[in-house]
Amino acid sequence: PVLSNAISLAGGSRTVPYEDGGRENIPSAAARISCVRCTHVYGGERYDFEIEVFDSCWDAVYFIEFEALEGTLIEPVAWPRGWTAAIMPELLHSPDKVVFETDSNPIHAGRRMAGFSVLSTTGRTALRWFPANEQGLLMGKVTREDLSCPTASDSPTWGSVKALYR
Repeated sequence: PVLSNAISLAGGSRTVPYEDGGRENIPSAAARISCVRCTHVYGGERYDFEIEVFDSCWDAVYFIEFEALEGTLIEPVAWPRGWTAAIMPELLHSPDKVVFETDSNPIHAGRRMAGFSVLSTTGRTALRWFPANEQGLLMGKVTREDLSCPTASDSPTWGSVKALYR
């Protein structure tokens, strides 16, 4: 589809300038990642999550782009029915990007969709992500998300509590 040319952030900026001329009220965020589940797998951590589109969002979400930050490497693992996933090649010295997209099964305002999953090869995963509409236009703002799997070790406080009952 049209995504390969449609979505890009000028100069790698963390914010996208927008001037509506005072005529429209555009929410600062259109969607969020929710219900994140992490599983340790061979080669890294797998993050399964839902994308929730807010009631105030002005259009349906057809594209979701994830950019790995701070040395993180990610790749798509799973996506909902009617969606596809791709790794966009490195452009202008920016990291590779994972893009999920659909032609027929968008996420509408006030809805959420499960089935998205990425694999990270690092312990702590820092992402910059955003949703876009059918024409590839950014909806809301670019958001930073930090993900990590819980560790199997006890915290010092919990170890102290268990020691009391031994």
